[in-house]
Amino acid sequence: MSGKRYNGFSEDDLRIIALKKVNFRMSVKIHLGVFIFGCALFFVINGFTSSYMWFLYPILGWFIGFVEHLTAYIVYARGVYPMAKRGVIFHIVTFITVLLLLFVINFLTNIIVFWFIFPAFFWSIGLGIHVVVYLVYYRGATIDFGGLKSRKERSVEKELEKMQRKFKK
Repeated sequence: MSGKRYNGFSEDDLRIIALKKVNFRMSVKIHLGVFIFGCALFFVINGFTSSYMWFLYPILGWFIGFVEHLTAYIVYARGVYPMAKRGVIFHIVTFITVLLLLFVINFLTNIIVFWFIFPAFFWSIGLGIHVVVYLVYYRGATIDFGGLKSRKERSVEKELEKMQRKFKK
């Protein structure tokens, strides 16, 4: 093991992180290749079997899965650590991709009634609440000595101090 440190990480730690990033990147490339091949295959099969464009449904379903894999890679590569922040990112990505699928289904099945707006509206309320909870409760705020602590961490510290005072009596 090397004694040299890089921003708190040993060379061995960095090698493990680099290996994980390479594996994630390869996984994304494989999924992209399978996605493109699957899209082409569905398009050809649809062309020979039906005049209705059904191939868009599985393509958009796979697109959601591919985008989730891509998001996982980007989140890991950027070092986004707090799970609450990851949760917000994944929910936003899922919201966008699923609504794209619902819009296409709505457009292909019933152009007169825009029903996809209803799930979009109610889901956006839930997503908005999720973002607000993250911003208020989990996101770090600068404290007096320059560190970052979330409201949750500050509440835990306060509760811990109360418990310590109680047990000292």
